[in-house]
Amino acid sequence: MYVSIRTTIFWNIFILMITAIVLIGLVVFRITEREVLKQRLKGGEGIFFSVRSTVTHILSKNPHLLDTPANQSELQQLVQLLTDRTLFSQIIITNTKHIVLAHSEGSKVGQTLLDADLSQAIAFRDMIKNVRKSSTESSACLIISSPLYGNNNTQVGALKVVFSLKDVEQNIAQSKKMILFYIVFDALVLILFGSFLLTRYLVKPIDKLIRLTDNISQGNFETSLALSDRNEIGKLSASLSRMAEKLNEDKIRVHEHIRALEDKNRELQQAQQEIIQSEKLASVGRLAAGVAHEIGNPIGIILGYLDLLLDHSLDEQQRADYLKRLQRETERINSVIRGLLDYAQPSSPIIEELNINTLIQDTCSLVSYQKGFQQCTINFKLDSTVPPLIADEKQIRQIIINLTLNALDAMPDGGTITYATAAENISGEYHIVFSTTDTGKGIPPEIQDKIFDPFFTTKEPGKGTGLGLSNVQRMVQSLGGRVTVASVPGKGTTFTVIFPCKESK
Repeated sequence: MYVSIRTTIFWNIFILMITAIVLIGLVVFRITEREVLKQRLKGGEGIFFSVRSTVTHILSKNPHLLDTPANQSELQQLVQLLTDRTLFSQIIITNTKHIVLAHSEGSKVGQTLLDADLSQAIAFRDMIKNVRKSSTESSACLIISSPLYGNNNTQVGALKVVFSLKDVEQNIAQSKKMILFYIVFDALVLILFGSFLLTRYLVKPIDKLIRLTDNISQGNFETSLALSDRNEIGKLSASLSRMAEKLNEDKIRVHEHIRALEDKNRELQQAQQEIIQSEKLASVGRLAAGVAHEIGNPIGIILGYLDLLLDHSLDEQQRADYLKRLQRETERINSVIRGLLDYAQPSSPIIEELNINTLIQDTCSLVSYQKGFQQCTINFKLDSTVPPLIADEKQIRQIIINLTLNALDAMPDGGTITYATAAENISGEYHIVFSTTDTGKGIPPEIQDKIFDPFFTTKEPGKGTGLGLSNVQRMVQSLGGRVTVASVPGKGTTFTVIFPCKESK
């Protein structure tokens, strides 16, 4: 589930802020409660001292009250007055024998009262303060007990005063409500203001950065983003803008390089075609010598028949016979020259289905006019089940001629050339395999990895361009195939051309 960064940061800040405010509120509550209670204790002590001083003064003037307490005594009247004014919840005055001298409940005057607070005050001769719930109050009370001393600084009794803290609790509750209100108000203000600042200084810049990165990912490097660089987001946006500018510059340079490479590639292709054509013309030059010798005999025969035809003593039957012979020899010359011209003529590649066996035999007939060819034995091991080859006919013819001429050069004194075809399963796929094997002098092992390099040749200067086998490899690779060589010095060489087969055997 997608959750925006605004939502994530908002809720994290909200939780942290609420937690902090609650903790601060608890601390403030405790401090307020303690300070209010402290002030009340301090005020209660002041009032207690005043009451104790008055009680001490009355007892010093009326010492008989210590032994004969009376319900209508001045001391009881003071206690009743203070109680009626609700300054105190309870006031108890006893002598050292725990007899009540005065009590907020007048009926208890003269009775013996065992009160723990008064007993502690008499026993320890010190003022005792406690904050707890009283038997007469449901809320907490401040209880102060202290011994009373006479004129001779002798202990004559004890005083217990109970202050109700109900008003203190009400004040504390009111303070808590007010503090809680301000806490909630401050929290809302901080959250709203924080959300505004978060949106302004973080969320909106990040949204802009996201749009910028989206534009960059889509290839639009011309988008700029103007943010203040006084913080990390601004520096990040500036870095992204610089990166976009750099990518745009690189994109322009890449396009320029691509255009330059396309121009160079076109020039290279043109140069390759020119090299192929030059190699083809070189082959044509070699073939032309054999063709010239081949057409020499038919021309001599034609001239002889022409001389005979000029003799008017011939009858019509003889003339017709000579004319047919002239026609046959002329067609022979035309066939030889047409094959040579078709091979030499440059043309665009035409990919079509070819019968490689027929191409090998037809091409061999064109090369058969070479002088060295007449000294060689030609063997054909052609598999009639080989599927059609999908290729350009002119390129396949040139591959066969180049390999044949290469074999003839390897056998200057004659030998055997074997042409073979087959369909083989290589790595689970069928391929058309064509090979030429000669019984020539072979290729030394140290140069076998160089024979396909352009312009590499072992022939004498002027007798080879070094492009024949290089062009063979290039044309075979352009048709999706590969060419390999296997040679044993002194025994011969086999060139194997492997073409992918479009159909399963």
